[in-house]
Amino acid sequence: MHLDAVFWGSIVSVAIAVFIIGYLVYKVIRLMNEDAERHKSEQQ
Repeated sequence: MHLDAVFWGSIVSVAIAVFIIGYLVYKVIRLMNEDAERHKSEQQ
């Protein structure tokens, strides 16, 4: 298999996309957990 710049560019692009999606999912889950904790403390 010929490993050229286009191949490596594609691999790097996919890796960056996966990293960004994972980071956003992590942030959303963290925000949801913080919001849930805030609602729990408000109800008490």
